[in-house]
Amino acid sequence: MTKLKTIYERILNTGVYPDSKEHKQIRLLNSFCITWGLLLIPFATADLFFSNNVIGSFVIHSIGLFCMFIVFWAQKNKKYTLARFSFLIILTILISLFTNFVEVGRNLEIVYFLVPLMSLLIVKDHKINLFFLILCFILFYVPNIILNHYENLFKNPIIILSVFVGGYVILNYSQSLNRKKEAELLKSKKELELAYEQLEERKQSELAHLQLKSLKAQMNPHFMFNAMNSIQSLVLKGDKHEAYNYLTKFASLIRENLNMSEKSFVDFEEELSLLKKYLELERLRFRDNFEYEIIGEENVTDVKIPSMIIQPFVENSIKHGLLHKIKGTKRVSIAFYEEDVFKCVIIDNGIGIEASRKINLQNFKEESFSTKAIQDRLSLLKDYYKTDIGFKYEKIEKGTKVVIKIPYIHSNE
Repeated sequence: MTKLKTIYERILNTGVYPDSKEHKQIRLLNSFCITWGLLLIPFATADLFFSNNVIGSFVIHSIGLFCMFIVFWAQKNKKYTLARFSFLIILTILISLFTNFVEVGRNLEIVYFLVPLMSLLIVKDHKINLFFLILCFILFYVPNIILNHYENLFKNPIIILSVFVGGYVILNYSQSLNRKKEAELLKSKKELELAYEQLEERKQSELAHLQLKSLKAQMNPHFMFNAMNSIQSLVLKGDKHEAYNYLTKFASLIRENLNMSEKSFVDFEEELSLLKKYLELERLRFRDNFEYEIIGEENVTDVKIPSMIIQPFVENSIKHGLLHKIKGTKRVSIAFYEEDVFKCVIIDNGIGIEASRKINLQNFKEESFSTKAIQDRLSLLKDYYKTDIGFKYEKIEKGTKVVIKIPYIHSNE
């Protein structure tokens, strides 16, 4: 059954190509030919027992079969006008031959009624449709009136014309409604596509806006104030060399941040370089009371990651976890893993999330700005790339652990 269905679909879609128009009309003509071909078998069988002219019937059916091959050949070769006109002309001629010379007097002329209706379905030119309506009416009425084949009812031209015109008008009206509905659907589809495009543009704009918010989160006034204080302290102590070194790194960090703010994706080496500069500045500020380690950087291949995501989490770790740690050395560990998504794990030995939240509540501080900005940005990236990205905090005995999952692309893409 499945195989037969596949064969039927292939025949039905003969002549349907991505660049061809009027797919509906092409399939309709193919379906007419398929139906005609299937009806030839019972018709030919019935003619063996009931036909007055078996040889004439066989000739008519053979011509009809040949007509179908012409139609399919023309459709396959994109000769759509030839296929439609050939089908309608040959069908009209065969009906005329069949009713006037093969099966005379059996009132089979009513089949003429189908030709103008088929023309309406597969041809959009109203002149051609009217031509076949008038031609079929003449072929139905004139020859058989002359030959006196009909009963009195069928000799009345008004009745015959009413049947032809009535069916034609009804189908034409139905076609007009369908075309109007199709035009409305096409308009709605275009409007929907335009809405999706505008939504995509808004997403891109929002992504750019959140990048700027992320930049603001990184170079926040609190960090800049601390950095300038550290430089001032070094100057006052007369340590000009260390102050110059600190100021150079601070200027380099600001410059790289500004450069990266214009990029959606940056090489991992650029992000890592920025992160190391930031950590060096923090170590200068904390002196010997701060240590950091970076794990797994050598295992990361040539990849690009979204810019300005990792450093704000490291800053949060220092600002909210390590800054309030009184005893012992302050430590932060940053590990990188290249898996289905790019993963960064940050662990500090600070006071932990709950203790940090209590301090923030006591000081009436809101949620970290950088955390909210990055959360919004990762949410957009997750929706855009349809993959498992984001961040989560995991419980550990001492300190804080955050796991960040972000998308990545290879540098040659």
